[in-house]
Amino acid sequence: MKIGIASHIVFDIVQNIEEKITESLGGPVCYGSIIAKTFNFDTLIFTKAGYDIGEKSEVLKLEDIHIRDDQIDKDNPTTKIKLNCNKDGSKDLILLSKCSPIDNILQNFDKVDGFVLSPVIDEISYEICQNFTNVKKNNIFTIVNPSGFIRQWNKDNFSITYKNQIDFDLNGITAFKIDEKELAVITKEITASDGMKSLKKKFSLEFIILTGINYALFLHKNILYSLTFNDKYNFGDVGLGDIITTGFSCSYLKEKDPLWAFCFGVGSIVTALESKKKGLEKVPRKKKLIERNASYFYNMVKFKVMD
Repeated sequence: MKIGIASHIVFDIVQNIEEKITESLGGPVCYGSIIAKTFNFDTLIFTKAGYDIGEKSEVLKLEDIHIRDDQIDKDNPTTKIKLNCNKDGSKDLILLSKCSPIDNILQNFDKVDGFVLSPVIDEISYEICQNFTNVKKNNIFTIVNPSGFIRQWNKDNFSITYKNQIDFDLNGITAFKIDEKELAVITKEITASDGMKSLKKKFSLEFIILTGINYALFLHKNILYSLTFNDKYNFGDVGLGDIITTGFSCSYLKEKDPLWAFCFGVGSIVTALESKKKGLEKVPRKKKLIERNASYFYNMVKFKVMD
């Protein structure tokens, strides 16, 4: 099976609360492609990297991620984002460089079983977004992580903030993976459950995954499933949103069981956290480890029927 992933390649620079800095390749294409391989999926990537990708492309090749020559921007650097972790638990994002938009036209939809549409910041145009929504007419699974649609940056200090609303019509998408802040931007609702109901209705979604710092919610039809974890897990860590998005997608496409897919998605990020590794190294390479966690979560998940 094959899944398509659309997003920039990213250089991530993370400064923790002790001001220790780690650097890694990242972005949904990288994290998503590796977890897709763990689920025995091939990937078709729609991406851009800058002229400075250089020898780092060899690291990607070792992970079976291959960037074509026409996906390398000869005039602009790779998108680079610095994440500063604050002692109060908040995080500041700074855009250090930005690659050109993804301008390749998405065709040959019949070559993939599903799509992950997950822009980092403003690299996917309205026209390409509409191509993805049109895919739904062919009954191809499509999931959106809307971060890149609602982020904006201050061109004076390059700080990344959220827009007040999104501009795109995303009707036709199958599923959303979203976090608390993004949900509030799109729906203006106060509670997570009200926001998820509003989002489902707004875009006629089949599935919604919402992650908080140490919990995950899943809305399917009129049932809201929930998993809560202790403070040793931080679901806001870099790359975990990409891992759960693609992990859920691959599991659902293969088994067509939404609840199991949710548990496999959460199992993927918990397995990543338990590895204690950073960057792309934390992505699980063994499905058995994910399956063990997923089976445990399947028996622990709580649910309630929504009005």
